[in-house]
Amino acid sequence: MNIIADLHTHTLACRHGFSTVTEVIRAAAEKKLLAVGLTEHGPGYPGSVSYAYFNTYRDIPAQMFGIRVLKGCEANLMDRDGKLDFTAEQLAKLDIVIASCHGEVTPCGSVEENTAMYLGAIRNPRVDVIGHPDSPKYPIDVLRVVQEAARCGVALEINNSSPAARPGSEAMCTAIIQAALQFGAKLAVASDAHYHMAVGEFSYALRLLKENNIPEEQVINSSWERLTNYLQQRRQAASSGD
Repeated sequence: MNIIADLHTHTLACRHGFSTVTEVIRAAAEKKLLAVGLTEHGPGYPGSVSYAYFNTYRDIPAQMFGIRVLKGCEANLMDRDGKLDFTAEQLAKLDIVIASCHGEVTPCGSVEENTAMYLGAIRNPRVDVIGHPDSPKYPIDVLRVVQEAARCGVALEINNSSPAARPGSEAMCTAIIQAALQFGAKLAVASDAHYHMAVGEFSYALRLLKENNIPEEQVINSSWERLTNYLQQRRQAASSGD
C-alpha cells in the first residue's frame, strides 16, 4: 500500500518536538510524499502553542518543496464528553483536525466513560481523524467506537509511533483495524513524527494493515484523490452541522 501523505507531525513549536516546520516539510518532500500535515497539540496541552499560533498559519505557503502543506492541529480531548480545546470557529479555519487523548490533560476512566468520551469527539463534525485510539491507558469498547466512526465518516488513525509512545497498544490497534474492516470505517496512517527523520515512516502501521487485509480504499491517505475527497466530505459535513 502506498501512503501519499503524513497527516500527523510535530515540530519545535509544541515543546517536545525537535525539528522546525521547514525541516518537517522538506523531509516529507524528500520521502516523495504529496502532502504533510502540521498538527501541533492544541493549547490545552502543557507547554504547547496558543491559539495565536494557528491564526498565523497564513504565513506558511500552501505548497512548499513541491508538496501540499496541510495546516492543522492535534486537538486534545479535555473532558468525559469529548470536548476539545478549540472552538468550532477555530477548527473551521484548519485544513485537517486530529482529536486525541493525552494523559497530561485527558481524564482516564472506565471503559464506559472512555468510550463515551471518544464518541463525543467522533460526533464533532469538525473532527477529521481520531488520533492514536489504541492507548492501553484509555480502554474502550472497540466495536462501539469503530461503528460510530463508520457512521459519522470519521477516520481512525493507525499511528506508527504507538509501539514506542504507547507500549502494549498493538493488540488494541489490531482490534480497531479488524472492527474497521467489519464496519467499513475509514483509517488514516500517520507517523506522529516529533523529529523530521521520522516523517513518512509507516512500517509498523503498514504491517498491521497488511496482516489484516485492509484494502487501500479504506485508508484515506492511500491516494491523493481519496485524501482530497475525504477532507472535502468532512468540510461538507461540518457545514451542514453548523
